[in-house]
Parts: sequence; structure tokens; C-alpha cells
Amino acid sequence: MHPHPQLNPLTASFLQHLDVEEQLLGEALVVATDLYAALRKGDLAPVKSTQPQQEQLAVALRMGSDRREVAAIRLAQALGLPPEGLTLSVLAKHLGEPVSTRILAARERLSAITKQLTDFQQRNANLIHHLRSYFRSVLSALTKTSDVPVRYGSSGARLTPGFGAAIKARG
Repeated sequence: MHPHPQLNPLTASFLQHLDVEEQLLGEALVVATDLYAALRKGDLAPVKSTQPQQEQLAVALRMGSDRREVAAIRLAQALGLPPEGLTLSVLAKHLGEPVSTRILAARERLSAITKQLTDFQQRNANLIHHLRSYFRSVLSALTKTSDVPVRYGSSGARLTPGFGAAIKARG
């Protein structure tokens, strides 16, 4: 371990930021999982109720990430490392045991939680897209009054054709 006298408080601060970020990502994963379950059930009340929590978690994650980055840069400076290309692996390599093992373990946990969170966010986005498409087709079928297909724009507003069908088939 580097003999710098400020290293222990800097290391402790950095590890604390890693723990906080892991906790926040875990909370975000729970919310994303609950949101997915509510979407699958078609229960909009939990979907609406999680929105403020999602916004708070997004802000907390952004702030936590910024704070962790500052703590990592301070630790790197104390170790004599440049801030460019700074990763958890680089920091762990320059710190002794048991800190390096703890950083690498946190890195693995953060990667796993982030992957799970990304997977649930993708599932939620796909499900929402599918539901929007389904309801557009239902709405089109319910409001269809002629052979001209009803179309809806990205805002959800009904589009009216300028002068009839764009393509006419003759047989």
C-alpha cells in the first residue's frame, strides 16, 4: 500500500461511495422489477406511483456516480496515478490487500446489478412499445369508417390522409 498519510481516509471514502452506489442500483433494480410486474398485469396504479421514486433514484444515482468519480480521482492523485483511464481495476492494482479484493468484488457486484437493471429496463421498454402498438391497432379497428386505414402519429394524434389511399390495388 502507498505510504501517503491521506490514503486511508481517501480509501475509506471511496469504498463508502462504492457501497452507496451499489445500494442505489439495488433499489433501482427492485423498482424496475416491480414496474415490469405491474406492466405485465396491466395495473397502472403501481406504474404511476413508482414515477417519483424512479426520478429520485435517477438523481441519486447521478449524484452518487459523480461523488464516486471525485473520490476515485482524489485517491488516484494520492497514489500518483493520472485521472485519465482510471478504472476500479487500475485502483485495485495499486492498492494492497484487503482493499484491492474489496474493490474488485464491488466491481463485480456493480457490473452484475447494472446488467440486471439494463435487462429489466429493456424488457420494460419492449413491453411498453408492444402495448402501445396493440392499443393503436385496437383503436384503429374501432374507429375505422372506410377502406382508408386510420393512422396515428408519434404523438398519438389521428392522422387524416390528404386525398384518399396512397396505394390502390387493381386485380
